[in-house]
Amino acid sequence: MPRRPASTTPSQAPEIVASLRRVLSRIGGESSAVWMELEVTMSQMKVLMLLREHGALRVGVLARHLNVSTPTITGIVDRLVRQGLVERANDPSDRRVVLNGLTDKGVEAMERLAQRSDAEVQRMVGALSVEEQTAIARSLKRLDEALMPAS
Repeated sequence: MPRRPASTTPSQAPEIVASLRRVLSRIGGESSAVWMELEVTMSQMKVLMLLREHGALRVGVLARHLNVSTPTITGIVDRLVRQGLVERANDPSDRRVVLNGLTDKGVEAMERLAQRSDAEVQRMVGALSVEEQTAIARSLKRLDEALMPAS
């Protein structure tokens, strides 16, 4: 879908950004109880989120994603392994390579976190009229399209 040029009217971007920040903060707050049960640090949570999104990854890839050194990420992963949330396994295509992936316990924990967030969003959206929900759905779809890289 072609991108439309920016409007010449004054931008509402700052107001939209502030509103999105408040909504996301509220959603995150509702999910924090599940996160606190996991007893993981922010860095550990980032690793769990990356593994959920991308599947099993090498330590070097995790380090690049988080912009930290390999020894640092190794320590973070070690702690997640001890908690039973992450496991290491040889890459079937190259046995010299070790992949880090979520365990069943890790997958279940991340699912609970996502379900808590989804439930909060559904509760928030459910308080809106059908017309408001339609307008938000249309706007978010358009925003998602605008954020896609041009092909």
